[in-house]
Amino acid sequence: MLQFYFLSVLLNIGVGLILVYAADYSKDISVDGAVKAADDDDLFDDENQGKLKTKKISFESDSLFFNVGGFRFVFGVLTVFTGIMKLLSVVRNDIPVVGDFLPAVAGLIGGFTILLEYYRMSTTSEMVLPEPVEHFFIDGRKYIGIFCILVGLLHFLFPQVLLL
Repeated sequence: MLQFYFLSVLLNIGVGLILVYAADYSKDISVDGAVKAADDDDLFDDENQGKLKTKKISFESDSLFFNVGGFRFVFGVLTVFTGIMKLLSVVRNDIPVVGDFLPAVAGLIGGFTILLEYYRMSTTSEMVLPEPVEHFFIDGRKYIGIFCILVGLLHFLFPQVLLL
């Protein structure tokens, strides 16, 4: 279906951008599972006589929408769902499963990485992962993001290529 083709391209590129540029909350988890956050309660600057503080917005800023946990959760669920549907649905007489294999795998891996990071951020208990899983999904999140972006762009540019 063309709808899943479009969603696959869009969500793979989006997940890749989140994994590469968004804040890495898996590194900021303390022993009790709470996320360390900057103290933003002081909105007014005392030195400038009550004027509002100005913030420099960057990709690492917590105020951006893709750094919000709920957004990441929904984006991860949609990406995993689209990855599963890409394995099951066929676009224009394409070969089932193999025809869209890399976009489906990129969606599943990227979505799972975001969901794993969200779960680690929101849970109160300590979560211990096996070393290979920790190394691949948590330490290699930027590589997974680059892979998702590349697959999304290649899938958009070459829709009829086998495995893409």
